[in-house]
Amino acid sequence: MKEQTIEHFLTELSAKKSTPGAGGAAALVAALGTALGSMVGNFTIGKKKYQAVQTEVEKIVEELEQIKLELEELIQKDADAFYPLAQAYKLPKETPTEIAYKEKVMEEALEGATIVPIDIMKKALRAIELLERVAEIGNTMLTADAGTGIVFCKAALEGASLSVYINTTEMQNKQKRQLLNQEAERLVEKGSTIASNVYQMISQSYKVAK
Repeated sequence: MKEQTIEHFLTELSAKKSTPGAGGAAALVAALGTALGSMVGNFTIGKKKYQAVQTEVEKIVEELEQIKLELEELIQKDADAFYPLAQAYKLPKETPTEIAYKEKVMEEALEGATIVPIDIMKKALRAIELLERVAEIGNTMLTADAGTGIVFCKAALEGASLSVYINTTEMQNKQKRQLLNQEAERLVEKGSTIASNVYQMISQSYKVAK
């Protein structure tokens, strides 16, 4: 999917079909936010004013670029993870044997479909942490871009969590369901707190300036 044009991806996303879906969209939004962080970093590197932080910014940009590539891959992985789940839903459940087999396959497919959005959330959280630092030490002319990147990653983080919850709801294994939900909640809480604080700081600074 990463080779598609923006227009084609959006057309596919709006079509009456299961993939791409919310998880892939969340990964794309996080990738956009990450790219904005790289842009701010690249406008910082080489500037005499920011010479003292250049090495740190270079490392941040390098990591952001790696996260962006991983998020691009997760767009496709999210679609791939849905296929086994869609097939599992179609399995017959007329006999006790069929019911037991379907439950087993469903459980495996649900876990697979949950792992991908969890991965998206982890990438989005790390991007938020790096964007927070970029907003602090990066080119002040692009603070709004860093803030926008954080807002995007926060949206992706929260959006991907919904993909986790919709899958765990169907799980029979209550312990696994609880662990996955707790992980999603932890990621959302940490990332949303950082992102909201940075957004408030940036938006307030512009209001005060006026």
